[in-house]
Amino acid sequence: MPPAGPIDETLLAVRWAEAESLLRDRFGHDRLLPAQRKVIDRVLRGDNVLAVLPTGHGKSLCYQLPSQILPGLTIVVSPLISLMKDQCDALTRRGIAAVRIDQSISAEAFAEAWQSIRDRRSRLLYVAPERFFNERFTAQLGPTPVSLLAIDEAHCMSQWGHSFRPDYLRLPELAKQLDVCQVLALTATAPPAVMKDIRKSFAIESGNTVRLSTHRANLHLKCTPVASDQRDEVLLHRLGLKRSSSGRRGGRIRGATLIYVTRRNTAEELGQWLIDQGIDAMVYHAGVPAEERESIQRRFLESTDAVLIGTIAFGMGVDKPDIRRVIHYNPSQSIEAYSQEIGRGGRDGRACQCETLLVLEDQVTLANLSAGDLPSMTALQNLVERLVGQPDRFYLSLGKLGWEINLSSEAIANVMIHLQSLGHLRCLPTRYDTYRITPKLDRDVIVARSDPADREAVEAILSSLAKGKKGFRVNLIVASQKHQIARQDLIAAIERTAIAGLWNVQTSDTMHGYEWVQRITRKKAIVQKLYRRTHDHYQDNLGRLDQLMSYFECRECLAIGLARHFGHRRTRPCGRCTACLESDSPTGPPYETRWKRPDSLGRSALGVLDSVRDAYPDTFSDPIDQAKFLCGVSTTSFRRHRLSKHPGYGVCDQVPFDLVLSAITGTSEPLTKTKS
Repeated sequence: MPPAGPIDETLLAVRWAEAESLLRDRFGHDRLLPAQRKVIDRVLRGDNVLAVLPTGHGKSLCYQLPSQILPGLTIVVSPLISLMKDQCDALTRRGIAAVRIDQSISAEAFAEAWQSIRDRRSRLLYVAPERFFNERFTAQLGPTPVSLLAIDEAHCMSQWGHSFRPDYLRLPELAKQLDVCQVLALTATAPPAVMKDIRKSFAIESGNTVRLSTHRANLHLKCTPVASDQRDEVLLHRLGLKRSSSGRRGGRIRGATLIYVTRRNTAEELGQWLIDQGIDAMVYHAGVPAEERESIQRRFLESTDAVLIGTIAFGMGVDKPDIRRVIHYNPSQSIEAYSQEIGRGGRDGRACQCETLLVLEDQVTLANLSAGDLPSMTALQNLVERLVGQPDRFYLSLGKLGWEINLSSEAIANVMIHLQSLGHLRCLPTRYDTYRITPKLDRDVIVARSDPADREAVEAILSSLAKGKKGFRVNLIVASQKHQIARQDLIAAIERTAIAGLWNVQTSDTMHGYEWVQRITRKKAIVQKLYRRTHDHYQDNLGRLDQLMSYFECRECLAIGLARHFGHRRTRPCGRCTACLESDSPTGPPYETRWKRPDSLGRSALGVLDSVRDAYPDTFSDPIDQAKFLCGVSTTSFRRHRLSKHPGYGVCDQVPFDLVLSAITGTSEPLTKTKS
């Protein structure tokens, strides 16, 4: 999409004068950081911009400040509800109107948010990517002009990135449909290949990329190889609870500590163990109820000495300046993830110790997690069979389909993206299968107070309401056919009437839309291509883990290695990391970080497999599903049959997935990367 700019120097000067005033009087800052000024200057000039700035460097101000100056609405697409809420609350305290649209807000807050956008009291709107790309949002936005689309965590749109999300790939197309004037893409972790993808998607010129090194000098990087049975004691030592010769422990070292683990059960077990040792540790992961997660996050933010154990579910969008230690109890899944996670420490500029306790066996767990969304040949065949009979335009419930063909909804979404890149499909906005309407006034009053342009549609909707267990349900397909009103016109009426406060709307049953560009005629060939592509993606994930393990060999200054990975040049050692301080030590680096693979699987594991194949022949017809069972990698089919309770489930959880698969298939080599 072409950018809106350029603008003349006179208008730019006016915009900067307003920006300086707002910065001081509303945002409470005396000056901008140099990188922030560069980004904001390009935005105010009307350019599309890519900002690659380290965590804690104030990326949010790069769109918040321009949003109060640009003529139209600024939409911020962010995957983090907690970030949206925190930023909106912080802006409100400064007297700056900002709103968010997500599933957690009430019907009244929803109506007020959109009303404030319609009458231009709010010029900054936060939405999640999946909400941005659905039929309701387009209807809610209506004719509101959009000056700037700010895309937070923009690395999620690149298939080369470490946390690819299919919804992000839809953003460029929708930006065109909404006539967005310009785009600001922001990320803290973007290697050169990822930056190239982002720039290409949004027509960002290389000169409009503002990039800083991901590493901050106050982060002291350390890697400590430890045996698995010694890791807990080493962790206690880092927290200051040293055991004396009498067996007593000393007091805690002060300062907030963030401890990263891979699995939820590890977080729970470690949290309880630390509590038993006298440390009031908090545990945060996606399985903790939302209200409890919010309470834990609030306690951590308010404390100067808290210890929090979290999975990767914690940290994104959390702005706590005084974290003094970031400890990786388990290693990250990639250098990009590692950089992002350590970047949550020391945001106040003071020293933060960032240490990875490297247990070699952990990399097997991390590698096997990458196999979670790896589809079997059988699942891909079933998926393609379901697709070939679909009409020109069709909608799918990915969760329901995945349950039937033994694929996660995320895996199906990724396959559909591959089919789009192969030229077969085009993604359409998602829609909802179920709309529930709760009238707040009498029927005649609602019709009378609705927008005159919507009255026919409003009457059609009200006459089509059917009483259900949860309010009144409207079948839009029936209503559209019976009253000869297009679906999009019905939805526009639903949203405008809700914004007017005349009824409340609830939706459920998300349906992902697609249309054929070129139908599949050679099913077997397409299945083979999809199989190779999904396996290549799996191998890419393993490659990222290998890069991290090579990095932790500490053969050079860790700051230099981090800079090189992200395309920066750095020649001066930091003088503080493991490689700089311990290379002359007899026990110092370079470290051996490669786990020794077993030579064979063992007869007992194959015996377990024989027994479950006999009991569940349909479930275990494909070698990939067999390998997942032995490695303890969950699938929808395993959950349906409750096979995670089987005594043989996960019997090979300490054996690499590709080795297990090669033993099952009888091949001499594990999975190797192929090219399509």
